[in-house]
Amino acid sequence: MKEKTCALATPDQRKFLMIREAAERSMLDKVFKAIDGATAEVEQGVAKEGLEFEPTSRDYFLFTVHQVAFVRLCGGDPSTLRGGDPELGQRIVGNAQHIIDFYWRRGEGFEEI
Repeated sequence: MKEKTCALATPDQRKFLMIREAAERSMLDKVFKAIDGATAEVEQGVAKEGLEFEPTSRDYFLFTVHQVAFVRLCGGDPSTLRGGDPELGQRIVGNAQHIIDFYWRRGEGFEEI
């Protein structure tokens, strides 16, 4: 069995990671708050206009963020979905597949970390 080890982080590296992780948490809080706000905005608009439509779900807006982020990560234009790097896109999709297989399916070959 092979041992997987990492060098211990220096005090400065730990400080940097704490700063970055705090910024990440703050950013994600804002994104999810914006998704909730968009969902509420549609619900209120539909109700105000007396429309008989099912309001747009949170998942729709979450998927919108996901799709735009994916296209931007690949170097494409989210408005047209053109111009992205398909090789980079495939690596991102492969990473998502790894998450599914390793963390969710825990199929053959899974080893506890």
